[in-house]
Amino acid sequence: MVLAQSPGRPPFFSSTAVFVCELVKLLVCIVLTIHETIHDTGRFYPWDFIRDIFGGDAWKLSIPAMLYAIQNNLQYVAAHALDPSTFQVTYQLKILTTALFSVLLLHRVLRALKWMSLVMLTIGIGLVSVEVSKNSTAQKAAVDHIGTLQETAAVTNTRPDVIVGLLVTLMACVLSGLAGVYFEKVLKTTEGSLWLRNIQLSLFSLPFALLAVFLKDGNGVAEKGFFVGYDWVIIAAIACQSAGGLIVAVVVKYADNILKGFATSISIIISVFISVYLFQSTIGSVSLVGIALVLVATYLYSQPDKAIVKQTDPLDTEESRAEQHCLDGDNTLHNPKSPPPKFFSAEMGDIRVTP
Repeated sequence: MVLAQSPGRPPFFSSTAVFVCELVKLLVCIVLTIHETIHDTGRFYPWDFIRDIFGGDAWKLSIPAMLYAIQNNLQYVAAHALDPSTFQVTYQLKILTTALFSVLLLHRVLRALKWMSLVMLTIGIGLVSVEVSKNSTAQKAAVDHIGTLQETAAVTNTRPDVIVGLLVTLMACVLSGLAGVYFEKVLKTTEGSLWLRNIQLSLFSLPFALLAVFLKDGNGVAEKGFFVGYDWVIIAAIACQSAGGLIVAVVVKYADNILKGFATSISIIISVFISVYLFQSTIGSVSLVGIALVLVATYLYSQPDKAIVKQTDPLDTEESRAEQHCLDGDNTLHNPKSPPPKFFSAEMGDIRVTP
């Protein structure tokens, strides 16, 4: 995606790429669902397929779709209200909001070590994102002409209040965590398959994506066309985004949103190293500190929780053993099914005293 938006390339409308990405995920999930149905049952009925998509509890997927749409719009407002560094740092709070909603909605237990690792992850990936944002801004400034820089400065002067930007970013983080955890809960507590749930989510997301195209780039699309600027790079970027979305759904289904946050952070670090090779970017000291924090946080979070051992008093243990011994003795004397005492032996109907 960075290569697709790099300077010198023909411009395209990013909102149309988002819509096409959702459409690709929808088509792929439809094919996978049909294949899964035929593999499991040996037959496929289109009417039953349509009824599964739109019937039952399909409405549950409209909630995360709506939350994601609101979050994307808030993210756009926040990115306009704040400078890139501030936005990148504060937006990483979505890691903590995801963990919080995992505790509230899924009743997941996170001990102190895991919370500490999540805080370290938030700080680390925030530092890496700041460095990436600065490099991207510097590259754009190097290729822009003076008039564009003056226009950018004028736009910067008209930014909304910083407090408003921070509040909007915080709301976007809350909605991101809520939408992700709610989608995870639907996947893990309902009977629908993973691909069926993704079909439903895409169907509810497409109208919001189309609305974004109309509101953001409607005039440009009407004038230049929907697929203006599309080439193999844009197609590859859309394919990667679609595959990434499906992989995220698999991770959420079989792992959880917190581990997804770790995986996303590691992928950002990998992209930083790849950008060094592709775009001759540099890795500064801030990024190195952030990468170290992310790696340490990943290691700490992967550590198993220590088992809680209940401390007992040795005296109480000895007394309990003595009481249990007495009870065992009484049961031996009074239980009719127990063997006869050691000082008696029965032989040929006579009772003899055992020496």
